[in-house]
Amino acid sequence: MATSGQSLRSSSAATSGGNFDSLNRILSDLCIRGHPKEGAPSALKKHIEEAARDLNGETFSRFMDQLYDRISTLLESNDVAENLGALRAIDELIDVALGENASKVSKFSNYIRNVFELKRDPEILVLASRVLGHLARAGGAMTADEVERQVKIALEWLRGERIEYRRFAAVLILKEMAENASTVFNVHVPEFVDAIWVALRDPQLAVRERAVEALRACLRVIEKRETRWRVQWSVIENIVGRLFNVLLISLCLIE
Repeated sequence: MATSGQSLRSSSAATSGGNFDSLNRILSDLCIRGHPKEGAPSALKKHIEEAARDLNGETFSRFMDQLYDRISTLLESNDVAENLGALRAIDELIDVALGENASKVSKFSNYIRNVFELKRDPEILVLASRVLGHLARAGGAMTADEVERQVKIALEWLRGERIEYRRFAAVLILKEMAENASTVFNVHVPEFVDAIWVALRDPQLAVRERAVEALRACLRVIEKRETRWRVQWSVIENIVGRLFNVLLISLCLIE
């Protein structure tokens, strides 16, 4: 006859397994190109929150470990749809309160960093940049180091040898960091002004268009910070003047 402890463990395992089976079905709905099935992203968030209520601490931790392993596997796949599904899952999990925010932010930062290092599909890179922006916005001070790292990497990719997918990723990253982590990005405005010129003259229209978006985001950062820099107007005028010159030339190139 099973003891009460054994029965409880068996019940927890069964519950965890059932939750993960349901989770796999939800993840499958996210793993498509284009727009996922309506309600699929919110269904994931709801499912995780229900699992947090229904499972005890140890069982829920195992459940989340399985989920993170599944997300990692989807990101490592050569299937673009699976990569997109994993990124959509991360995007939903960012706002789920799991009581482990620091470790969650670190884990997601590593996932996204690997995506930018390894993936080349534009659809993946665009979504990854948006998820990174969401993470930076939601994580606040916890993401400051990651924002700093991503901005530096993006600037290096612009200044280095022309590798098309990295140049595209760089302007995506810089736009999101300017919009969602302006305090950290602000320090790098002069470097950005020097580096963005390369992207604005890139042979690929997609890179030039995204570079203009990044430039626009940078101008908004300058506008927000101008009162703090009031004693440095000559610096601001120089930066803004260069930015507008670059923008005008870029628009001519796009046309």
